[in-house]
Amino acid sequence: MKKNAIVVGYWKTIKYSVHTLLGAAEKHGLHKDVDFYLASIDDVLNTINELRVKYSKIMYMQTLLTTDLPSRHKKLAEINKKLRELGIVSIAGGPHATGDPFGTVISLGFKYAFLGDAEDSLPQLVELGFNYRDPSSTTGIFYVDSGKFVFRGRGFTKELDTYPPFSPRLGLFNPIEITRGCRHSCSFCQVSYIHTARARHRSIENIVFWCKYLLSKGIRDLRFITPDALSYEDPRTSQDFLDLLTELSKLRSIGGKIYFGTFPSEMRPEKINRELSRFLKTHVDNKRVNIGAQSGSDELLKKIRRGHTSEDVLNALEALSSVGLTAEIDYIIGLPDETLEDQQITIEHMRRVVSMGGKVRIHYFIPLPGTPYALRNPSVIPLQIRHELMKLVGSGRARGNWLNQEKTVRELLKLRDEGVILLTSDRARNVLSDSSRKA
Repeated sequence: MKKNAIVVGYWKTIKYSVHTLLGAAEKHGLHKDVDFYLASIDDVLNTINELRVKYSKIMYMQTLLTTDLPSRHKKLAEINKKLRELGIVSIAGGPHATGDPFGTVISLGFKYAFLGDAEDSLPQLVELGFNYRDPSSTTGIFYVDSGKFVFRGRGFTKELDTYPPFSPRLGLFNPIEITRGCRHSCSFCQVSYIHTARARHRSIENIVFWCKYLLSKGIRDLRFITPDALSYEDPRTSQDFLDLLTELSKLRSIGGKIYFGTFPSEMRPEKINRELSRFLKTHVDNKRVNIGAQSGSDELLKKIRRGHTSEDVLNALEALSSVGLTAEIDYIIGLPDETLEDQQITIEHMRRVVSMGGKVRIHYFIPLPGTPYALRNPSVIPLQIRHELMKLVGSGRARGNWLNQEKTVRELLKLRDEGVILLTSDRARNVLSDSSRKA
């Protein structure tokens, strides 16, 4: 029997990240010496208690999303309090831990926060979790040592080809990540700040290999993860997305269906023209393409460093419509510095999109840790703007989860005020000072 076990928290919103982590563990051969167990947040402690009689050492690993905190932060703190009593190491990674390592360790109670990409550093993390490695020599972690904040850089996966995009051994599949990182660095988006502005791409050869693997497992719908589907460039040959789609399209002859530029990915509007649209029409199976507009106001687009104009969105929509493809346009309402005029312009832009045959998807601004807007609050959305948005949704011309997102943001702002989300070293020191005085 193996001596060591790792319990990994696992639920719907983080499953793709967990699958990728397990795939990296398989590539490193960690499963030969360690048993991995997946547990829901409610079952983490029970699972660990059951495993303590079977294994010499146990560690707990958790991927964190900021939007999961309202419903899970108390349970996470409870788990970590108990694990400290048992002498079991807990390590959190993912978008929230990278963006707010202070809150992850000080408020949620994890022993270590891991920053950035975990694949290359995973063997070190496992050694750290089993107390076989000194934290000072572990790449990518943050921890508190005698009241001092210690950063050991951040993890960075140089070659996506090195690792599978999911867990082949366990049969835990998901869309294939073809690009990580984004050079655009929009103010509201975590991608560039967590995975850096240096985009890395999986090679065409590797993508096709894993697509064929999915087909061999009976999975016909082939989907991809990328912050911008049109930014693809093969790291070996410099071939672009046109070459990628040419190769992927060949898989249709053996039963594959190619979904490109659809959820969980999107396309930037300024790159879309009629020639590209005609190419897409003949090489993909999706009839709908996701485009990130974020706002209809050019002034606001400049402020959020989006890198395109509102007219680019309409031009892209016209080009796609000309070949029979439907564009679904994403907007974010409540962005910081968004004025009533900006909101009115955006509503009018949405109407133009609908009149041109497009679809609208509405999101609410979320102040995500690690971004320039992490400490900003949403702008006020007046009743008249809410009424116009609801009219669009009620007509069937728009959809979106913005009302639920708005509720989540209110809860996140409360957690920020309460010190569960810390974000800065000054705020973190204040919490530690308060804790020392109370002690």
